[in-house]
Amino acid sequence: MGKAYMKIVYVDGKFLPFDQAVIPVDDLAVLRGYAAWDIMRTFRGRPYFMDEHIRRLEASAGKIGLDLPWTKEEIKVIILKVLKKNPDIDEANIRILVTGGSSPDYFTPSGRPRLIVLPTDIPELPREWYSKGVKVITHNEERAIPDAKVTDYVQAALALKKARAAGAVEAVYVNPENHALEATTSNLFAFIDDVLVTPDTGVLKGITRKTILSLALERFTVSEQPLPLPDLLRAKEVFITATNKGVVPVIQIDEVTIGTGIPGPNTIILMNALDDHAAAFRVQNPVQ
Repeated sequence: MGKAYMKIVYVDGKFLPFDQAVIPVDDLAVLRGYAAWDIMRTFRGRPYFMDEHIRRLEASAGKIGLDLPWTKEEIKVIILKVLKKNPDIDEANIRILVTGGSSPDYFTPSGRPRLIVLPTDIPELPREWYSKGVKVITHNEERAIPDAKVTDYVQAALALKKARAAGAVEAVYVNPENHALEATTSNLFAFIDDVLVTPDTGVLKGITRKTILSLALERFTVSEQPLPLPDLLRAKEVFITATNKGVVPVIQIDEVTIGTGIPGPNTIILMNALDDHAAAFRVQNPVQ
């Protein structure tokens, strides 16, 4: 895990100590929540799936009309420079944020976005999540722009507050058609009649989701399709995925026990496969 020390961050063209990293209050990220972002993690100080995360950042920015003045290669160079200036980093999150920039009328983008690259410690999640599984709840909601990773997390914050009050770790969005979509910060998978199903529309398609689909295709029948809530609740196994979570088994949804109430064998296979994938990345990227 990352060590607690003063990290160097990148903000709008400058490398600064964490406690000096600021943006003006007239930035639309502050005033209107107008910003796109992404998050990757590192192993041995090397970014995991960097190209994929940068491509998704570019796509998210495009979805909300944010024109990026940086190429993918320029963003990559900045990320690598941030890591070089933080030599003690082993495992950390790297957050990349593109803000709407300062606005003279506090509403209209000026066409000068700001780029922020922010290394942060990875929170240590309870081991019980993986060995025993977790509870999630359902929440009637869907994101306005599901295929863009943006900073508008009001509805997610409210849904997570509801989940925690119910003793759950996540909230699964359910749309008006009664289809389960995704969780607030996670993608959703279910083994239904021996087929691994994950929603294909109305969701942010995570990088870990893509990796799990690739790993699963070698082992199971896989289908990207709508996931009606009744089908989810009768699933043999359910799990969620995210960059900073990996694969987390779900053993309870609302008051319904999933499968046998313990992490299922297929979920464990994919947990191990993802661990092996990360281990191979570590071997290919030794400490220098």
